[in-house]
Amino acid sequence: MEKSTLRNVLGVCVLVHMIFSHFMISILDFSINAGFLMTFLYACMAFVIFPPAYRMMRIMQLCSMVSAYAFFMIFALYDPVWFTIIKVDWAIFALLILMCLTYGHQLTERITLWMMSVCLGEALYALTIHRLTASIVIGDLSFLSLVVQGAIFLLGVDQLEKLLSARSSRKPVKGAAKST
Repeated sequence: MEKSTLRNVLGVCVLVHMIFSHFMISILDFSINAGFLMTFLYACMAFVIFPPAYRMMRIMQLCSMVSAYAFFMIFALYDPVWFTIIKVDWAIFALLILMCLTYGHQLTERITLWMMSVCLGEALYALTIHRLTASIVIGDLSFLSLVVQGAIFLLGVDQLEKLLSARSSRKPVKGAAKST
C-alpha cells in the first residue's frame, strides 16, 4: 500500500485497537473486550460508509453467517468429539471465509461481512450460553486472533485476484517468440 492519508489512519486505528484489546468492560454478568467493541464499531462504520447495492440481501447473508458461527460454537459444546482433531476455530474460519468470498465481490464488502458476522456471531453465542455459565466473556483474545487472521486472508485473496487479473489482461506482443 502506497503512502497516503488512508494508510496513516488505518495504522493509527490498528495501533489503538491493539492497545485497547487488553482492557475488559464489565456490564452485569458480561465482560466485553474493548477490542471486540472497536471491531464491531469498525464493522458498523464500514457497513454505513460502503453501502452495498442490495442492502436487504446483505443483511440476509450476514444473518446466515452469524447463524453459522453460533451454530458451530454451540455444536462444539454439545458434541466435542467432532472437533477433537479439527479445532472449532478452523472450521468456523473455513466456513465463514468461503461465505465471504461467495457473498462479497469487493474487498470492502468481504471484510465488512467478515467482521460483522464474527462479532455478531460471538455475541449471539455468548447470549445463548449465558444460562449455562455464571459469567460471560465476549471477544477474548482468541476471538480477536480469528478476526485478524480472516482479514489478512481476505486481503491476500484480493491481492491474488488482482495479480491474476493483471496477468491475464496482458496482451501478447505480435512477433514475439513462443516459449516451449
